[in-house]
Formats: sequence, C-alpha cells, structure tokens
Amino acid sequence: MQTNVWPTMKWIDYQMKWNPSDYENIRTIRVPPEKVWLPDIVLFNNADGNYEVSFYSNVVIESNGEMLWVPPAIYKSSCIIDVEFFPFDEQTCAMIFGSWTFNKNEVIISYLGNKRQVELNDYSESAIWDLMEVPGQLIHQKSKISYQIKIRRKTLFYTVILIIPTVLMAFLSMLVFYLPAEANEKITLAISILLALVVFLLLVSKILPPTSDTIPLMAKYLLMIFVLNIITIIVTVIIINIYFRGPTTHKMPPWVYSIFICKLPLLLMMNRPQNVNKDFNSKKFSLNSSTIQTKQNFKPGKFIEMNKTKKYFHHPNCSEFIEPLIYLQKQEKHKQRLRKRRMSQPVVTPAPFPSHRELGTEDSELLNDQVLKAMDAVDCITEHLRRENINKKIREEWRFVAMVIDRLLLYIFFGVTVGGTIGILCSAPNIFENVNQTQVITQLKRSAEAEMKF
Repeated sequence: MQTNVWPTMKWIDYQMKWNPSDYENIRTIRVPPEKVWLPDIVLFNNADGNYEVSFYSNVVIESNGEMLWVPPAIYKSSCIIDVEFFPFDEQTCAMIFGSWTFNKNEVIISYLGNKRQVELNDYSESAIWDLMEVPGQLIHQKSKISYQIKIRRKTLFYTVILIIPTVLMAFLSMLVFYLPAEANEKITLAISILLALVVFLLLVSKILPPTSDTIPLMAKYLLMIFVLNIITIIVTVIIINIYFRGPTTHKMPPWVYSIFICKLPLLLMMNRPQNVNKDFNSKKFSLNSSTIQTKQNFKPGKFIEMNKTKKYFHHPNCSEFIEPLIYLQKQEKHKQRLRKRRMSQPVVTPAPFPSHRELGTEDSELLNDQVLKAMDAVDCITEHLRRENINKKIREEWRFVAMVIDRLLLYIFFGVTVGGTIGILCSAPNIFENVNQTQVITQLKRSAEAEMKF
C-alpha cells in the first residue's frame, strides 16, 4: 500500500530552552534538521527498504524546548490482502511506527493531542478505495504506534466490466438447450462461451494478487460457470446423438418411452403435435378376407362387381385408384384381340364390348393372373409406405426425446445458474451497501476533534 503522509512529531529538548526576553522576544525559530537531535521514527512494515522520510524539512523550536517536525513522506507498506470477497472486499492495512534504536524506557510514544484518529484535513479521495476508518493503537511493550487503515473497494468499475458480462454469459450458456439440434450450432455456441469465460479468468488472474489462502468470490463464480459450460457441451453431444437416432440403429427402451414421452412432457408443459397419419398408422394395409376370397376364386363378373361397388383399396397419398386402371388395361388388350379377328375374317359384324361371360377361358385366366399381380403390387406398396411411416414415427419419437431432455436441462441449468449467482455473489458482506465517502470523512474529522477536547 502506497500512502502520502505528513507524520507530525513533537518532543521536548531541554537543551533548546531559552528566555525570549533575552533574545529580543524571539519565541520560535526554525533550524535545519541536521543541527538538532531527531527521533529515529521509521515505518517498520515498509515494502521498498526505505525506512526514512523522503524529505528532511526544518524543525520548528519553541522557547520552552518544544520541538515540532513535520516531514513529508511517501511510504510503501506491506499489507496482507484478503481477496475472498473480491470485488466486494474490505481490507485492513496497518502502518507500524516506532524508534529504530531506542527502547520503551528511552523513548515513549503517545498520541499527539490525544487524537487516535488520523487527521484528514488534507485527505484526497481515492478512485479505487473508500476510506472507512483509521484508528490508532499504542503498543506500549515495544513503544510503537500502529494505525489500522480500513478501506473498502469501489465496485462500480468491476460491476460494469466484470460482473455484469459474466452473469450475462452464464445465462447465455443456457440458450444452448433452447437452440434446435438440427441447427448444428449448439456445440459452436457452447464452445464460444467457453472461450469467453477463459478470457475472463485470465482477466481476473491479472487483477488479483497471487495467493493460495482463499479463492476469490469472482473466481468461484467463474469456475462454477466454467464447469456448467463443460457439462453443457457434454450433454449437448449426447442430445445431438439422441436426436439423430433411427429405427435401423437404435431401439427405444420402454422406460425411455414411458419417462420422456409420456410423463416428463406433462410436467414440462410440452404439447406434442398430433400425428397427421394416425389413421394410416392404425389401419394395416393387408388384404381382408373378402379380397383373399376374390383372389382365390376369381371370376370375370366379380371383377366388374368390384368396380361397380367401388370395393378397392385407396391410399390417401395416391391420386388415382389402382383397380380402374387394371380394368382399362384389360379392356384395351381385348380390343386389340378383336381387331386381329376382324382382319382375319372377311366380314365382321360390329358388336358392343362383350360381357365377361362371353370371354374365353384363356382371357379369363390371363385377366385373373394380372389382377392378382396388380393386387400384390398394391399390397407391397402399401406395406412399404406403412413401414416408412412407422420408421418416421420412431425417428420423430427420438427427436421428441431429445427435445424433452433439452427442455429439462434448460430448467435445471436455469435454476442452478440463478441459485449459484445469488448464493455466491450475495454471500459477500456489504454488497448492497453504498458508501458516501464525503460523509465518512466528515464523520472521522468530527471524531478527531471530539477526541482533542478530552
């Protein structure tokens, strides 16, 4: 601690007494310090090795032998700093003065004018510290005097430069869980915040003195956020892995489905959108008993009845019906056969499209085989669509599980961050106390004046 002080020392030298009437009524003289005896009062806990004052001023001598010496001095004293509550810390630094060569029987040190407090008439306010109290304490055994300087750090600079950005980054790290997994920026955001925290840790390490006794308050808070950010990166990797899982690589355990799809969404107030293909999922596209009977005992007339009564399969994603296309295809082949017969016969009597009863056995069997193949193809297509829809549903369930974990961790990290911020920062004493330095100095001056009266 560096201080600029004017130590005021008074003593009585019996050799310097005179009668003012003998010397033209001269009562006060000023002499160079090397001409008289000076007490060797030094600062014991100095930090630069310079024990003496920086400038030797003249000594004021009264006719009654009373001598006054006020040399200006700039002291650098050692002070044990307690950084536990930085930047809301309050330090007590001592300045111990005493004689270097005389013991307590030869030089007795006492308060000047019975003032325990330091005179603050020429005090200049500091831009970093607020002066709270400067009481003095006599050490009679070693004939020393100690002044305990109580100072409190001004927090405005550190609040704006260090605390507010750190708190904002702490809450910004929670947005990693609100960012969608498909955005592919969750890890990038978490690592960027981690690098910013490293910069702030380096900044704090440069501001604070190196000590291993206690961990500073701000370092604890930065360390908490650093650990939370590391955990955020780890769980984000796990969430992204869950988000991109599929039915071909992973099978969802029943307990995962029960907890993360059935129970937790209700607690977290998450509404899952309804499945638009619910009807398609519930209906299994397989041939029913009537269709199987038609395939086994197919008759041409029954094909027409299916067409007339519209008993055919239809998927909502298909734009046209399958069965009418089959019928039109067979009708076109039948017309081609009729054209060949007309060309082979000399006289052809136009006739309407024959009924299925007039078709031959060969045409009936051909039509039967093609219809069965078409129906098998339709069944294969619907089965493929059904499987695709089931796979899509499973992928959506994995994605929903990842979203639920994201939301759950968002709430957990929000609670931990708020609790840690309040618990760590508010544990410092005098955090909400504002110091009016002018009022404190005025009060200390009044206390010093009151001590002089007694």
